[in-house]
Amino acid sequence: MKKYKLNKGILIALEGVDGAGKTTQTIRLRDHFKRMGFEVEIFKEPTNGKYGQEIRNLAINGRHTVTPEFELELFIKDRIEDCEKNLGPALQQKKLVFIDRYYFSSIAYQGALGLDTEYILKRNEKVAIKPELVIIIDIAVKIGLSRIKNFRKEEHNHFEREDYLEKVRSIFLKMKDTYIQIIDGSREEDEVFKNIKNITQDIISPYAYTQDDQYDLFSKNLQMGKLTYSSN
Repeated sequence: MKKYKLNKGILIALEGVDGAGKTTQTIRLRDHFKRMGFEVEIFKEPTNGKYGQEIRNLAINGRHTVTPEFELELFIKDRIEDCEKNLGPALQQKKLVFIDRYYFSSIAYQGALGLDTEYILKRNEKVAIKPELVIIIDIAVKIGLSRIKNFRKEEHNHFEREDYLEKVRSIFLKMKDTYIQIIDGSREEDEVFKNIKNITQDIISPYAYTQDDQYDLFSKNLQMGKLTYSSN
């Protein structure tokens, strides 16, 4: 079986409302592409760093103690740290990097609190590494909340109110760009995974190669006299 590598690091973000299946699909993508021989890393936001823990505390204990502007600043600080400590180094090592939530979640979740979405986008684009691909897994809010309750056996946190998530979903669905793909997350898990996997393979294929490719190239160049050697 051929083992694949990349000639550049590639960042792919998975987005969507709570319960859409982002974490499940991120793990499946990592496992699939690792089996193909790629070096793969997965990350999640909020992180487990200082600012990420503050955000998690708000989710558990309530967001009423801070303004939407303050909350956005926490996410941006956490994202700067994530890019510096995690995403940047992994991409420099030419790895395939998947992230479970990224700054498109800030646009949707803080935008649903009333902040200007264009402002949030511009703030993040100044500090965050731009992904090659953003996959938004779309599901009805009721389905997402049902999954959280029935499969995760978790109570809803302060980011998971139905009326609020309807606004979040609406913002996600309005996101349009050449690198954004919105897919139907209400289908069977395997079908959703196959869709995401195929989209991902289309994005990474121009940058992927095998060791066999490298040896073939070396052999052909040698036969054609294109390789030169220095006698220093």
